Amino acid sequence: MEGCAGCAGSGADVQQQLPLDPQANSKLLALCAAQMLGSVATLIHETYLPVYLADELHLSRTSIGNLQGAAQLLAKASAGVSGALADLASPARMVLLGAALTAANKPMYAACGAVHAALGATSCLYWIAFAKIFDRLAKGVREAPSKALIGELAAASGDSPAAAFGLRQSLATLGALGGALAAGAALRLTRRNYPLTFALSTVPAALALALLVAAFGSSSGSRAGQHVGGAGPASVAGPAGCAEAGGGGDKAAALGPLGRARALLGALRPAYWQALATVALLYMARFDAGFAVLRAKEVAGSGSLPWLIPVAMVTQGALAAPAGMRAKAGVAARNSVLLAGLGALVAADCCFAFWPSAAGMLAAAVLLGCHMALTHGVFLGMLASYIPSRPVPGLGRVSGTAWSLTDLLLGLVLAASSSLAGRLSDLTARRGLGGIGCFLGGAVACSLSAAALLLFTACGDLGAQAATDMDGGGLGAAAPAAARTEPAVA
Repeated sequence: MEGCAGCAGSGADVQQQLPLDPQANSKLLALCAAQMLGSVATLIHETYLPVYLADELHLSRTSIGNLQGAAQLLAKASAGVSGALADLASPARMVLLGAALTAANKPMYAACGAVHAALGATSCLYWIAFAKIFDRLAKGVREAPSKALIGELAAASGDSPAAAFGLRQSLATLGALGGALAAGAALRLTRRNYPLTFALSTVPAALALALLVAAFGSSSGSRAGQHVGGAGPASVAGPAGCAEAGGGGDKAAALGPLGRARALLGALRPAYWQALATVALLYMARFDAGFAVLRAKEVAGSGSLPWLIPVAMVTQGALAAPAGMRAKAGVAARNSVLLAGLGALVAADCCFAFWPSAAGMLAAAVLLGCHMALTHGVFLGMLASYIPSRPVPGLGRVSGTAWSLTDLLLGLVLAASSSLAGRLSDLTARRGLGGIGCFLGGAVACSLSAAALLLFTACGDLGAQAATDMDGGGLGAAAPAAARTEPAVA
């Protein structure tokens, strides 16, 4: 135990002496490009799936919300498992597995027309529900490992987590824009044939898998020590290093799942929980985008749908990377960016609810894009700054498990958000107000998130200039020695 404590005491120095990985930037770009292709694939079928469910299968908004909520919850649950497996195997392997499952899933959407014709609407509904859940499970398999991998690659390249996540968000947004435009074009070319439109999603999913195999296929196995495959030479301060110094690795190996979870939870700084609470309140306002699509169709007709998502995505894609760079300047700049983004979402919800026209939907789409650009990557970067990217003395690599816990907790919030959004929308629709209930609730939740951020900035730890993973630090380097033997989880 004393040997491990001694190793922990010098863990930050050892980590800061690690050389930067010259290939980290190229791997980070490949990972973000694959994320972009995945977004293209997803938006090709998600752009019109809510309309297909409502018009062709006659689902209510409540049922659509319940389906989206269940899918999101299962995605986060699978992320909880995949993140822990990523710490044991490697994040790159889990990302590859998730991409392979996604590529296998996309043909299911294309088959919905054949199922509908052969077995009827009820069977088609079950088929799509299974495809949706499978799709989100596949996303969950790669989500936490992908975030862990981005954090590790950012640290290995010497860059900021906020900037790396900003790049990821910007490229993913451009991919979503391309997917939405491709879906609109395909729907017109196929004369509103939804299954054929959905079938197009198989192409970018296969390309994303090929790109990841090219970038990480060899390093995920044979080159396990290069931040992307495992805790090899880079883990000088990890379990092996501690074991050589005095047996700390034996203690870590003896920890069971519950003991490991308690150790990780006990090592988390208050700033992490404050950041998580702020993000959780925001996620109550981030119900599924299908409700925005249905609202636009309700007030502006189907002709508004082809430009609704592209307008939001163009705005988001243009602002996401600059927002990440601005947030990189410091904690005060980061919090200012986040507050501006939260205000944009409140304004977007008001436009959706109280400006029932094509112009109102356009303004809401622009504001929604501003919100996502200013908050999504920056919030992830904020959480990443409290999650160790390097192996932690006494426990080894924990970033995947940390993101798993974060995703699981936020998944519960998202599931409740989409389910509640459906109920609120049906409630206001029954009263003759239209499906605006979800937007009213979203504005309230977003305002509470802004209030929490202001409170934790003034009275908590979110206003302090915290050590981040930019220089190999993070929690593994900044926590007290007593905590480093049982490091951070998210």
